[in-house]
Amino acid sequence: MNQILSRLWIWFWHLIPANPILVRVVSGASRRPRHLWLRATYLIVLVSVVLGVQWYHMVGESGSLSELAKGASQTFKWASIAQLLLMCFVAPIFTASAITQEKDAQTFNILLSTPLSAAQIVLGSLMSRLYFVILLLLAGLPIFLTTMVYGGVTTRQVIESFALSGSTAVLTGALAIFVAMVGVGTGRTIFSFYLLIATYLVSIYLLGGWSRTWIDAAPANIDGVRMSWLTPLHPFLALDVALNRLGAPDPGRLTEYGTIARTALAYPSAVYVLWTTLLAALLVAVSMFFVRRGAKVGEATWVGTWLAKFTRRTGERTRAPRHVWKNPIAWREATTRAVGGGWIRWGVTGAGAVAALLIFVDYARGAFPPAQVPIWLAGITLAQFAIALLLATQMAATSMTKEREAKTMDLLLTTPLTSEYILWGKLRGLVSFAAPLLIGPVVALLLFGLFDLFRGQPTPVVWFEVAFELAALMVIYTAIACVIGLRRSMGSRTNMVAVMSSIAIVIGLFGSVSAIGFGIASSSSGEFSAFAVPFTPLTSIWYLVNPVELFDSSQTAMAQGASEARRAAMIGSAIAIGLYAFIVARTYAGLVRDFDMTIRKQSVQ
Repeated sequence: MNQILSRLWIWFWHLIPANPILVRVVSGASRRPRHLWLRATYLIVLVSVVLGVQWYHMVGESGSLSELAKGASQTFKWASIAQLLLMCFVAPIFTASAITQEKDAQTFNILLSTPLSAAQIVLGSLMSRLYFVILLLLAGLPIFLTTMVYGGVTTRQVIESFALSGSTAVLTGALAIFVAMVGVGTGRTIFSFYLLIATYLVSIYLLGGWSRTWIDAAPANIDGVRMSWLTPLHPFLALDVALNRLGAPDPGRLTEYGTIARTALAYPSAVYVLWTTLLAALLVAVSMFFVRRGAKVGEATWVGTWLAKFTRRTGERTRAPRHVWKNPIAWREATTRAVGGGWIRWGVTGAGAVAALLIFVDYARGAFPPAQVPIWLAGITLAQFAIALLLATQMAATSMTKEREAKTMDLLLTTPLTSEYILWGKLRGLVSFAAPLLIGPVVALLLFGLFDLFRGQPTPVVWFEVAFELAALMVIYTAIACVIGLRRSMGSRTNMVAVMSSIAIVIGLFGSVSAIGFGIASSSSGEFSAFAVPFTPLTSIWYLVNPVELFDSSQTAMAQGASEARRAAMIGSAIAIGLYAFIVARTYAGLVRDFDMTIRKQSVQ
């Protein structure tokens, strides 16, 4: 018995604590300045959120203990949301790089030739990256404990918040490892994963706010909102319950549900942590079967051979001709790079179109409250625009580094194509690649606007010209994200560095200017707000689709000042489009100017 236990302990010791991959990454990467700056940036973001929210709630207050407790509760709420949001994107960046960095350095095949087992490779890659994520969580713990000084925040809330963030990090990390193992860390790895995560988070959260998904047995908050039955499946919905923004139903009132469903609805946070942990373990176990899969080194598998029988034609194998655009670089970026994630892209577009169509049918029948239509349309538009922005940024960030990885950059430079032609083709192709995610919301907004216009509705739910304004604005904002990604891709040697820096810049830039825009819109109203909101990405969508917010939520005030606000919104949109088009043009000119020198510098290093 002792011998068996000893062997089990040795096996476990080499599997995780003494895992060579874990030891190498932790001991080597811990001393890198990049990880130091990442941890510092994470803490700076949390501290900024805490100080900003605390200052906002304390301005003009008398400083009584009850007001301090209320401010601390709000501070903890926003800090928890920021931490959970960061975990959804920081964890996969670390874990996906476990395989992509091996592929970038062309050492993955060498790793497969070592005596390391599949379990050691998968667990070592996962745990070495989750080590840094857990350190980030622990580093932020003192910041959360400071919110408990004035009361209003309980120890249970802190524990639940960290448990939700930790389990989300483990699940996203395991999912990233799974996708990386199946796809061998290709450029599609990060794109596919982020698109799936963003789609899941946004779509389920929107459905959680739909009254048809609410549980009647759950208590309603002061706004009349109840907990959704989707809460145990979504981290932010579960966080709302943990923060007491929504109340979970009492188990005694859920007698019509089964035991599992009753437990999940009564304790959504605990159930979310449980199922995410179990799913992460399952993904890790399945990933082990793909480590040394034959298809990774070009060998055919029995599944591929069987499927090929139904896809090949008899006799000479042919394929339909492709119609290349006038600019082949643009066609290549927009068409050939869509193969890996095109079904996800069109799936998101289709889901948004179906949701908008269902709302339109209910609205036309009078079953959907007109006051709720703009809110839902704004949410759907924001979701698809955010995914398009993330998609365009990631694809732009890998456009140059992928050329260097595939050894096609030297071939491209030997052609008569100029740097201006190459960069313009990439920019145009990248915007075209993200265009389907932008077309859906525009068509939906145009449908609602024209419907109310033709039936003579005095106060339409959506101004019909908003569809055209947002179409141009979203395209120009996507172009800005593309030039940022192209700039980082030109100056970076690996996909991971380019993608991480590009996404950080886009989120930081667009988030900060949108925060300023929301502040300006909330502090003013009417014509000036309508003129100012098109200058920032998120406010342009939210307020132009939901213009009642420009008039202090007053339908009477909106009806009186609608014509002036519409005129101001059109003028502001035209100026914003011209201004940002000029910025894109100047940035593009800088890319063309620096192209040859930057590419030569990268080839020498």
